[in-house]
Amino acid sequence: MPEAADHSNTKSPLHRRRVMYQTDVTSYGEGIVTAHDEQTGTVIVMDVDDGSFWRGSDSDVEVIV
Repeated sequence: MPEAADHSNTKSPLHRRRVMYQTDVTSYGEGIVTAHDEQTGTVIVMDVDDGSFWRGSDSDVEVIV
């Protein structure tokens, strides 16, 4: 079983920020950034409503807090 990436020492300005994220053309969610890879532009967001995780581009998120 592959090991999860260790993001515990991240210094990203998006890490632990509350964001709106776009899931498709007309749908959005709200969550907390749990990981951000600045080199690839990828973020992982935990949804505040249902606890699910969304992975996508950092260009698809907007910081709200």
